[in-house]
Amino acid sequence: RHLPTDVDEGIEPAKKVARKKKYRYECSTDGCTNQVIKGGVCIRHGAKRKLCSNEGCTNKVQIGGVCKKHGAKLKRCSSEGCTNIVVKGG
Repeated sequence: RHLPTDVDEGIEPAKKVARKKKYRYECSTDGCTNQVIKGGVCIRHGAKRKLCSNEGCTNKVQIGGVCKKHGAKLKRCSSEGCTNIVVKGG
């Protein structure tokens, strides 16, 4: 991946930070410890999230380019009688 290295804007490359078992990149803006979303920066500092592809919808994409309201199929809990959406694992 290519990370931004614009010297004029004061943006440094994102740095790798170990949290539990996975490596996450921190925002490259000075003093910010948020997780990188896109292009080496967090949402607060300019990363854009993808929006639902349906016309007029401003929700964030879940799966397949659409939000939950427009048909994204999210996994359900595997416990008997539970109808919650899976958070981690199953």
